[in-house]
Amino acid sequence: MLEEIWTGFLELTGQFVIPDWGAVVALLPVLILLLVVVILANVFLRILRAPGARRGKTRITPRTPAGIHMPGPSFSPIFAAIGAFMLVLGLVFEGPILVLGAIALGLTLLYWLAEALRTYDRDLGVSAPPLPVIAHGGPPPGVHMPGPSFRPVLGAIGMGMLMLGLVFGGWLLAVGVIAIVATLIGWLVDARHEFVNTVDADTTGHLENVPRPRTPAALFWVLSVLLVGGVVLQAGWLPPRGVSGGVGATGSPVPGGSGGPDASPAGPEADVVIHAKDVAFLETTITAPADAPFTLAFVNDDPGTQHNVEIKDGSGASVYKGAIFPGVETQIYDVPAIAAGTYAFVCTVHPTMTGTATLE
Repeated sequence: MLEEIWTGFLELTGQFVIPDWGAVVALLPVLILLLVVVILANVFLRILRAPGARRGKTRITPRTPAGIHMPGPSFSPIFAAIGAFMLVLGLVFEGPILVLGAIALGLTLLYWLAEALRTYDRDLGVSAPPLPVIAHGGPPPGVHMPGPSFRPVLGAIGMGMLMLGLVFGGWLLAVGVIAIVATLIGWLVDARHEFVNTVDADTTGHLENVPRPRTPAALFWVLSVLLVGGVVLQAGWLPPRGVSGGVGATGSPVPGGSGGPDASPAGPEADVVIHAKDVAFLETTITAPADAPFTLAFVNDDPGTQHNVEIKDGSGASVYKGAIFPGVETQIYDVPAIAAGTYAFVCTVHPTMTGTATLE
């Protein structure tokens, strides 16, 4: 009986030492739901305990203090919340819904930005009271204050696109590099103009400021088109898979086939065949020849989801890493000779996809 108690204790503590991350992620919606229920219960409890309303007094109409500009009502926060919800939903279920969530959030943020720019360009100048003739004495002698600029905003957008490319790679990485380079070059050009004007002021005694920047609507549209195009190319929607074939760095496409969701479990002709479906390997144990090269056919049956097969030894070091490609697609990996033994094979993109390979 003591042995059974000790075994149960080890199994319980093992869940904390080496947790099942898939189960933990699956529980996140339940935990969020419980948190929402607790918050709502607390709100209703506070409402019930609140004193009764005082009758006989009318609501005071709020008045904006002088010199303060208040923007009008907006649906942008609601749209942004919906876009963020769709993105989180895509991170949970992956596939095309992830791309749609990213596009939805991007469009809502662009709408919010356009609305804010309209307020800045039109409303602010009309509703704000006129400034005095001399607002302040200006900066101290010899100190140059640069004018307003959109470059920090554009730099943040370019950095965000670059980070997105570093996560997903491929075309998105190329788009991110183009975006950050374009924004940094524009920033450098603006800084150069200000520097030249400041140097000229040392001779002429008159500092000519750069003109007030206009909203870079054209650049915003170009970055948006680049981002959408990168997502389309990264997802494999263009060019058609039947034409491109999707050749990887260390793999080659299977002639005339794509290995769709209803493909036969036997798969293409190869020494070893592994299927991936619903973000999991269908074959969790495989056997391959040792000390000799062999072919491994990997059938990715998850539409639009990136997968690959990476073989690791007992220390966790990579022995072979196949090309990452989106489904639905099939590639044959040419695996070099590996010594006999037991190895683990995983998906580099989704570490929860694991299996055991025996080479003998």
